[in-house]
Amino acid sequence: MPASGDNIATFVEVARQRSLSAAARTLGLPKSTVSRRLARLEEELQNKLLERDARKVVLTPAGRRFFTSVEAAVDTLDAAVADLEESRKLARGAIRLTAPPDLARMQLAPMFVAFLERHPEITLDLVLTSRMLDLSSEGVDLAVRAGRIEDDKLYARKVCESELQLATAASNGARVTLGTLANEPFVLYRAPSRRQTFKLERGLGKRRKSVDLTVTGRINVDDYASMAELVAAGSGFGLMPAIHVRDGERAGRLQRVLPEWSTRAGHIYLVYATRPMPERVRLLAAFLTEAFAAIEHV
Repeated sequence: MPASGDNIATFVEVARQRSLSAAARTLGLPKSTVSRRLARLEEELQNKLLERDARKVVLTPAGRRFFTSVEAAVDTLDAAVADLEESRKLARGAIRLTAPPDLARMQLAPMFVAFLERHPEITLDLVLTSRMLDLSSEGVDLAVRAGRIEDDKLYARKVCESELQLATAASNGARVTLGTLANEPFVLYRAPSRRQTFKLERGLGKRRKSVDLTVTGRINVDDYASMAELVAAGSGFGLMPAIHVRDGERAGRLQRVLPEWSTRAGHIYLVYATRPMPERVRLLAAFLTEAFAAIEHV
């Protein structure tokens, strides 16, 4: 059976202090715990390491040899733990973050720039993908995700609402109503059947109304950025995140259709796998939360 690290560290402190009581005070442990650890270590090593009496502790020959062998290793381990604890408290180091590429390009990029200007000793390692990474196994500190968070092992903080809006190419002069829109071609999102039903809503509170709209299309995509490009190129209509519609309107490539109608999509969340967060990650999460609070929806 390998010797316990806690038992070895306790032995080293007792050997230095030559006293169980003094070692117990330094380690912040009851004297009885120190005594039990020493007894377990001697049992694990099958060697008598210490001679004890009422006033002092004396190393046996085997104890002196063992102390000489492990003292430096225990000090190195203590230093490594102290350094790790200190780094957790400091605003420096690398943060590995994942986010959807379109959200990063259109919304997160200026936030990241402003954050790095405020914290010059922090660096960002961005993994921009629509794939749902396993945060723990892939070493991700923080994720920005849209939609419901299903994994109960993860922590999530809602930072913004998400809304889907109807749009078409700015060059499309067709006039449509809710009744005629079902006859128009759509760029569909993750609908391999080439047919999709949306729940559109308008109004607030008791005045809120909803309607189901079933549409068809010859193009199906799994990425909203691609949908926005195809719609802007004249492939029909699309129901896409508000951020894409705003971006397309500013560029003169998209126009919003039936602006009183929209679909409430999943919220935007900051997601993380460990608590408490290291200080650098906590600072970024707080910064992004504040930045998103200024946005009505994405």
